[in-house]
Amino acid sequence: MTICVNCGVELDDGLLLCPLCGNDPSTEGKKGKSDFNYPSEIIQIQRKEIRMSLWELSAIIAFSAVAVCTLVDLVIIKGLSWSLISDVFVVGAWITFTLFLRAYRKRFVIFPGLLITILAALLIIDLLGPGDRWFLSVGLPLTIAAFTSVGTIIILYRIANLKGLNILAAALLVLSGFCVITEMILDEYLKGTINLRWSLIASISIIPLSLILLFYHYRLKKGNLLDRFLHV
Repeated sequence: MTICVNCGVELDDGLLLCPLCGNDPSTEGKKGKSDFNYPSEIIQIQRKEIRMSLWELSAIIAFSAVAVCTLVDLVIIKGLSWSLISDVFVVGAWITFTLFLRAYRKRFVIFPGLLITILAALLIIDLLGPGDRWFLSVGLPLTIAAFTSVGTIIILYRIANLKGLNILAAALLVLSGFCVITEMILDEYLKGTINLRWSLIASISIIPLSLILLFYHYRLKKGNLLDRFLHV
């Protein structure tokens, strides 16, 4: 067994290049001669290769599912009907997976990419389905409201100095507002008038819990121990 003088790894006898750093294990390599001077660089390359392999595998699975659904629909129904909607779901799921896999550190790419993907899928499903069109009156505003709620929670999390129960309380408050907006949109589409019922009950139930969480958070922030506050 020999030891590489560059990275200190034990090597089998007879190796001309170290598989970890890429240098001659018997002589000290010069900086910049090797493409892989640090283990972290090799790990980074391996992660990229794994992500690429997962993306290729997901593409094969997704488009195989599309082909199978389409073929079954053509054989049984003698045309394209339900397979179109299933194909939209499969392609949308694959695009979503691709966004998280290939742009997992680019939040400004993932967020609008997800929004566009979901809106496009809902629009296509609306156009393929029978009956009244619901995308503009229900699908679009509900999707925007959902993404606005999630974006608000993310912004509050990033700007908060101390992250704890206050984030959970803020998320619950945002959820209560989303419930109200959801019932307003559905009532307007189904009945033509807005009559808030279940969303108000949900909001009234959520708001006290949020206030309790905020109270505990800022009591703990001031240095009051929870066991002392509860007299345990």
